[in-house]
Amino acid sequence: MSETLPSLHVREKLFVWVEKARVRTSDGPMKGHEIAAVLLNTDNESPSRREIVMPTLRDLRLVIRAFSKARFTTIDQRNSVLAARRILDVALVTPWFSSLTILTRALTARYWAPFEDTDDLSAWARTLTVTDPRSTTGLTDLNRLAIRGSSNHGALCTRISSASDRITRARAFPGPLNDAQAFVAMEALGDQWRTLCAVDETLRPYSLAARRTIAAIPERPTRETATERLVIPGGSIPFRNSSTVWVVDPTSPDSDLRGGKVTGFGYDHGQFILEVTPDAKGSWSFRAAYGRQIYLVEAPFGASPRFSHKEPSPWDGGIPPIDPVQRLVPTELALAGMATTAP
Repeated sequence: MSETLPSLHVREKLFVWVEKARVRTSDGPMKGHEIAAVLLNTDNESPSRREIVMPTLRDLRLVIRAFSKARFTTIDQRNSVLAARRILDVALVTPWFSSLTILTRALTARYWAPFEDTDDLSAWARTLTVTDPRSTTGLTDLNRLAIRGSSNHGALCTRISSASDRITRARAFPGPLNDAQAFVAMEALGDQWRTLCAVDETLRPYSLAARRTIAAIPERPTRETATERLVIPGGSIPFRNSSTVWVVDPTSPDSDLRGGKVTGFGYDHGQFILEVTPDAKGSWSFRAAYGRQIYLVEAPFGASPRFSHKEPSPWDGGIPPIDPVQRLVPTELALAGMATTAP
């Protein structure tokens, strides 16, 4: 069981699930555009901001299908439903999404499942002795058991949540630049989540075997130097020169993850040595760990992607285009017989 994988936020929950081919919520009957509005709300200052919780990935796919049949009466409601579908498509493939929790995925992150199908909510409920898992009470109990409400690495969790919100904003409207921005944020989110898993104490044996975490022993220098030398007992590293590495100190799990930049590595007198220039901004120092084992992980890429340019969208203002798109056919193709007007 993992004890340090966190809840990325503590917000009021809206439970959404599918039962007997109908979408149900913990708030009672809700229209598709109302559920979409909850998902699309990324305003941190808003007291109404909530998190949607769905029981399984299958429920998520069914809700996406239900959105295609959702009823709406205004253009804004229509746009909201279409945007929610685009965002839920992303949530299917990302390891974590701050606006949406899939309970079976969250349970898998914390517990080793004693059964094969980890998306089986009933199996999780039997294992965790939760009755009636497809009810508000049962879903609340499973959500409470899935992930704790605190984290040892709050800054990293904030970055994950921030990347998720950027995906939500970028995918709200269609367009190649918005899609590219969402892709960049998805890459950042995945990298940050892998880093968070790599620093998790319970997952450490797995992370060491997969070389996502590296054991290291800082050497006490014989003279004053700007770099730190670390012995790598495993004899190899997944880092490159100029990579930024973070330090996980097993004696102080709540300490700052800052480490430094790799400046060199190689064998010296039969020992594999890694040289790191410490990050002056961090409160943690390699001097606190001379002679004992610590762990290194590579810092996540794109910790806070910034999108400064916004592509103008035909949906700006909530009104989709109504004028027909003119089809232009090159002269040589028109002469070859291609139709010059759209059917």
